[in-house]
Amino acid sequence: MPTTIKTNTVTEQGAIQDTKPQIMWLKDIDITSNAVGGKAAGLRRLIDWNLAVPEGFVIVDANLSLNTALLETCYQAMGGGKVAVRSSALGEDGSEHSFAGLYETVLNVEGADQLISAVNACVASLNSHRATNYRQQQNSDSASMCVVVQQMVDAQAAGVLFSVDPVSGRHDRLVVDAVAGLGEALVSGEQTPDHYEYDLDNTLCFEERINDKAILSSDQQQQLVMGARQAVAAAGEALDMEWAFDQRGKLFWLQARPVTTVGADLDELNTPVNHDDVLTRCNIGEMMPGASCPLTFSTTGRAIERGMQQMHVSYASRPAVTDEWTQVAMCSGKMFLNLTGSSAAASNVLGIDVKSMGLSVCGRIVEELHAPPKRSIFTRLGGMLRLLRYLQKADTVIAEFNHRAKLFQIPTTGSSTDIAKALDDAQAFFYEASAVHLQSSTTSGFASNVLQSMISGGQTSSPEEEAEAGKLMAGARGVESAVLVDQLDAIVEKISRHPDARHCFIDTDAQVALAWLRGEASGAASDFAAFLARHGHRSYRELCVREVCWADAPQNLVATMQASVAARLMGSPNSVRPEPVDLTTLSRGLRWIVPKAHNAVRRREATKSLLVDITNRLKRGYRALGHQLVADKKLDDADQVFFFLHNELMAFVNTDADSEQIAYWNHHSKMRRRALDFQNQLEFDEICVGKPEPIDLRSRVASGDGQLVGRPVSRGLVEGKARVALSVADAAAILPGEILVAPITDVGWTPYFSMIAGLVTDVGSAVSHGAVIAREYGLPAIVNTRTASKQIKTGDTIRLDADTGVVTVLTKQ
Repeated sequence: MPTTIKTNTVTEQGAIQDTKPQIMWLKDIDITSNAVGGKAAGLRRLIDWNLAVPEGFVIVDANLSLNTALLETCYQAMGGGKVAVRSSALGEDGSEHSFAGLYETVLNVEGADQLISAVNACVASLNSHRATNYRQQQNSDSASMCVVVQQMVDAQAAGVLFSVDPVSGRHDRLVVDAVAGLGEALVSGEQTPDHYEYDLDNTLCFEERINDKAILSSDQQQQLVMGARQAVAAAGEALDMEWAFDQRGKLFWLQARPVTTVGADLDELNTPVNHDDVLTRCNIGEMMPGASCPLTFSTTGRAIERGMQQMHVSYASRPAVTDEWTQVAMCSGKMFLNLTGSSAAASNVLGIDVKSMGLSVCGRIVEELHAPPKRSIFTRLGGMLRLLRYLQKADTVIAEFNHRAKLFQIPTTGSSTDIAKALDDAQAFFYEASAVHLQSSTTSGFASNVLQSMISGGQTSSPEEEAEAGKLMAGARGVESAVLVDQLDAIVEKISRHPDARHCFIDTDAQVALAWLRGEASGAASDFAAFLARHGHRSYRELCVREVCWADAPQNLVATMQASVAARLMGSPNSVRPEPVDLTTLSRGLRWIVPKAHNAVRRREATKSLLVDITNRLKRGYRALGHQLVADKKLDDADQVFFFLHNELMAFVNTDADSEQIAYWNHHSKMRRRALDFQNQLEFDEICVGKPEPIDLRSRVASGDGQLVGRPVSRGLVEGKARVALSVADAAAILPGEILVAPITDVGWTPYFSMIAGLVTDVGSAVSHGAVIAREYGLPAIVNTRTASKQIKTGDTIRLDADTGVVTVLTKQ
């Protein structure tokens, strides 16, 4: 291409030097200039990265009167023929906004007259209705259009490439979509592309073709992958790229822009996992459903880790508590329990084995979990004696901690430095709270296992024997979570009897309903105030420091109460509490263990409430710190604090206001927040060996026999319509008498237990929240079905047989 044509240039500040549009060859663009628009700047970067780009030039600020003579001269200097004319507006294809598809592109333009018309079309698209609306939504004030003119690639195949998966947000996937011919057929949706996905090792891990023969050869796919890796390494960020192979098979890159729709790397905060570690979402997935924000991981997750380590120091010969992650793991924002780390206790404590551990945590024997080498009988006997002392001391430890917990406070006013110091100082107490609850939970699990073993004669329990244990576990009065339901049910019942319940409470906004409930007219104001005084620290996902408790956001609780009151008015029967077990009919051993198992459940639920209460005080402190950092002009919004690790946040508080770290963390915390939405969509197998890999839902094949088997935790048989609720928000649609099918349930779901006829969950055990409440209210319940919420649909008629642990789909919706 001739290079002797003299064109105008831009100043260092990017200002135009005269009143006419200027033309620059792509290779001559100043990469630091902001005057050529995103698309032209992206092409210049591709050239810098040594990737092939079609010859071309850019018309700078084509809004001005166009110098058609200069335009035609440059067109002929490039060789004439067919060209592609593309918009390159200022602000387009940047790291914040993409404007993808909003501005004009004209292909196969030939001749000066067509070229001028195409340029004018691009300029006109700057002020199109859709582009103007997008700029207003994004608070962008771009008002200048540059236009790129390039030699047209006679494409054999073309398409797009994302260096991250824009659908799942996974940074360990590179995605290629390819169509035969021009890429515009892909963009317009006229053709379905071949789809290829590559992992970090550049290995093809998923392929979907429209025909038997792939549009791209393996060599062409590898050229794209390696070129993209080269570009991403140079750019330092994820890229959305367009490309085309010409008829001779040469690869040209047509565009590169930052991916603006995904957040930070989903695996950024992953903890190390050995290749043979056995991990599970059971139990911890009930406490922490969905993905966890970084601050929750580094506080609640760390507290669980340290509490479990402290437990093993107490009786399982662990030398000391360390900063290693041996009991808890993080993968793609989800927390897992490391069963392999916990199984170390089996080698040092007589009576602990991996089978009982699997039953306690997962509700079944975990075949993938192998027993560690056992120490001598004397070592294990000593471990058992220490374990018994650990269990025996639980009541004393809890009572002493309860006394100190009453004095625990976190300030919510003062400077950011003062609040941060208080939060940092409180971490040790929070870790202790978690350790106390784990000690309490261990007594509950131990008693439950002894009860189950007595019923089964020390053998693997049958479903009928598991159901029998569930029946005996029912009737434990004074269980904190059951008291919560009792008190809330009484308020719901009182509201439902009010003549204005529908008009003033049900058929209105939650905030309006809350105001009415708190007024004298409702007749339940004092009851509701007393309820919040006792249980206001509870909430959905209550151990997540980002979630707001009922006391601080009572409208969230009211929204669930509205559904419950509506159900009462539709004739939903009150829950019938099962009668306590007559101990005189039991064997001597069962008469001894059943009361102890009941006491253990009460203790476990009480310490869980206390742990949540302490967590809630931390939540309020972190929220106050977020608001203060906004006031200090260090953060754009208070919610960003939850997307720091605790130690990162402490360092950030002490950062100078003019530091580059302020801008970095403002951006990166938002990217982590965006990533959380993608992390919430990922699903994992119940048991993972090595690093957990998200399930590829495209390849999942549902069971065709219509039956699922789980663990019965509350006896009974019921048939009815299924209501699948993947979140507590979905549960608001429950109708009286439906069978609730959910991944998990925690205390935030309890208002709905008075409406349902039965409960089915994907995960859980005999001592999980759903099991405890179902038993206390006589609801048939099966947990640990693994896939019920995925295989059953709302409206399906199902039979829940909690005597055998079988859920049967009778009719499909």
